[in-house]
Amino acid sequence: MAKAGRCRWKIENECFNTLKNQGYCIEHNYGHGKHYLNYNLYLITLLAFYFHQIFELTDKVYQGCRKKFGSKRHLWEKLRGAIYFFIFSSWETLLTYLLEEQEDIKIGFKSS
Repeated sequence: MAKAGRCRWKIENECFNTLKNQGYCIEHNYGHGKHYLNYNLYLITLLAFYFHQIFELTDKVYQGCRKKFGSKRHLWEKLRGAIYFFIFSSWETLLTYLLEEQEDIKIGFKSS
């Protein structure tokens, strides 16, 4: 019984650490009170987290982006940057753009 409890605790901690430290910006007090905007934002953030978990298991293009950029935080920064400058017709188009992006070309700098 104790082993099962520790496994559950470990899974919950890993999930919370991901939500707190990988770009989802969840804090311990985020979401208290069902009559406030914080609670709704908390639910939307959890929904996004669940979608990302599904993408990690099923979407090959998303898996490629995760492999290329390493951390989720780095991936989110790249997504924000691309969305800031371009309009994409779909999620798949956006991720494909990020996969094909030339990382070694630095704008404004000459390679030596």
